[in-house]
Amino acid sequence: MGVEEIIGAARQRYVDFFSETKVSVTAMEADTVSELLISINNEGIPYPYRYIRADLVSKNGDGSLKINEIRVDSDETVEPTGFNFGPFQVEIYPFAWCSVQVLFDKEPPNVNQIEGWITRWLDIEDSWKGDIMGLSGAVHSFSPIETNGSWWFLTADFGTAPADALIEFIELLASQGMSRIILKAG
Repeated sequence: MGVEEIIGAARQRYVDFFSETKVSVTAMEADTVSELLISINNEGIPYPYRYIRADLVSKNGDGSLKINEIRVDSDETVEPTGFNFGPFQVEIYPFAWCSVQVLFDKEPPNVNQIEGWITRWLDIEDSWKGDIMGLSGAVHSFSPIETNGSWWFLTADFGTAPADALIEFIELLASQGMSRIILKAG
């Protein structure tokens, strides 16, 4: 399997589960919306990381809200594998589409470019129409970029975004000079 096939399979596994769960919850709780864009009211969390898409939000009988997070575990049948693309390498370990940690070997020289990419894929303007199944096609959340002194990393819930979103992110990191990129469980 190539990078695209591994990423595509992880995405499809999650989206299938997300869609099934959405149908099930909506059948039990009619007043439910999916992938609701929320801005966390905390200036301590920098833009765009304070934006998240809640998987499912339902209104209870008393008017209170119930938030459901839809998660799948990493697919442990995926064998760790590496790919050499010349100027950069990609290593893939078992991960779940809803919680993938992306590690890279250098400090990003253009964080604004990365944050612009994040803003676009979170669809912060909430302008995308979604698909025929009612899925937004957007990423659900990102953590801010951190470092442990050796690696830089962030964790993402790629939500219902297409597999191309993660591939595009890898290409963006490579264009910023990263020579080693790792995908693993978040």
